[in-house]
Amino acid sequence: MASLFTALGTAGSSLDVIEQAIGVIQNNVTNASTPGYVTQTLQLASRPFDLSEGSLGGVEATGVQSARDVYAEQSVWSANEQAGLSSQESASLNQLQQIFDVSGQSGIPGALSTLYSAFSAWSTSPSDATAQQSVITAAQGLSSAFSQTFSQAQQISSDTDQQLSSSVSQLNQYTAQIATLNGEIRTTPGNDAGLQAQLYNTIEEVSNLAPITVNMQSDGTATVLLGGQSPLVQGTTQNNVTLNYAQSATATNPNAPPSAQLLNFNGQDITSLVNQGTIGGALNFVNTTMPAIIGNGQQQGSLNQLAQGVADRINTLLSGGQVSAGPPPVSGVPLFTYDATTPTGIAGSLSVAANITGSQLAATSPGPPSVANGVANELANMANPTNAADMLSGFSYTDYYGNIATDVGQQASTASNNDTTNTNVLNQAQSLRATVSGVSLNDQATQLLQFQESYQASAQMISTINTLTQSLLTVMQDASS
Repeated sequence: MASLFTALGTAGSSLDVIEQAIGVIQNNVTNASTPGYVTQTLQLASRPFDLSEGSLGGVEATGVQSARDVYAEQSVWSANEQAGLSSQESASLNQLQQIFDVSGQSGIPGALSTLYSAFSAWSTSPSDATAQQSVITAAQGLSSAFSQTFSQAQQISSDTDQQLSSSVSQLNQYTAQIATLNGEIRTTPGNDAGLQAQLYNTIEEVSNLAPITVNMQSDGTATVLLGGQSPLVQGTTQNNVTLNYAQSATATNPNAPPSAQLLNFNGQDITSLVNQGTIGGALNFVNTTMPAIIGNGQQQGSLNQLAQGVADRINTLLSGGQVSAGPPPVSGVPLFTYDATTPTGIAGSLSVAANITGSQLAATSPGPPSVANGVANELANMANPTNAADMLSGFSYTDYYGNIATDVGQQASTASNNDTTNTNVLNQAQSLRATVSGVSLNDQATQLLQFQESYQASAQMISTINTLTQSLLTVMQDASS
């Protein structure tokens, strides 16, 4: 009789275990599409079988095991860092590329072409008032083209600064969430798949913003380091990152825009640690790409160099020429003016000299010998220069601009290709993670069928034991009577 009760207990406990396993499967199916959720499996162990001791074996649950693969997660984080970087760089560079015309029909190259044509027409009729005024009008068009391009470049830089600030704020919000989740994980018994899913989802969001190293602790919490060095999250402690703008102490252009810096919770500069993610892409754009064009504390910027080069050369020729030979001789005046105290703002401050008139344009080269249209001819020849004085770094002004536009275009093309490649790599990493750790509805259906059959078998065993017990009781009652 005791053996029957033992067997009944064994079968009953098996039903409990099978119910738990079915519950886990149902939870897997329910959360199959939940981001960050991975397959959970109830771990089973056999009980000892020893008839002499009355142990009839059976099965028991030893806990729920997660299928999460840390290496698969790390692959996703790494790919996400690269994808964030290329996505940000591609967006900013494509926006920058749009303000540089390479057709030569508009913008700065179009305005240069118009000015050269005006010089050419003026050289054939140096004293013609209409030709003189055409030069001034074309010069105003060129200064406007420089100012517009410079302003647009500044706006793109400012937009990226705002995106950078937003990304840093998001980083701090996500790391605060991780610290909160760490606290909840510590106080929640067992392996809570929902909390783990939230934790890993948030870590993935952080990896898109910046390069991180994640160390999973034995209690299920995560320690997150920025660039593998600066702690962002340690247990329930979160350390904010601060965005700062500062000019270098060795800056040669003190009036230039300051560089962006990331500071840790101790105020230390950690900018160099962030070379990936959207924050890394934005930092590279505002601290490297844009300064090469509009300047910073260490460099004037190619757009400002071009504006100054064009203005200085034209002003030099006109100032060295004569309006008339006299007596007394009347010298020419500069055509352009700009704020020389801010080298990184010359393209934006370039303008035609106030109140200048066509009669003040000096077409005559004093020589000897004096040439009535000598200066005008030299200005017209700037379109196809042979004189090094009419060039900038060995290039005509139009070609120098073309080099700027081409460089931006090449960077934009590279960033766009990298964005496509890195997005594909990220998708592959996420797909692999899903294959390794994700919920397969087919597998879950198969397991559910197996446990249902086991449940039916255990229930049948209980029914059989019940029948035997009733029969035994009946026999005992008959015997006693």
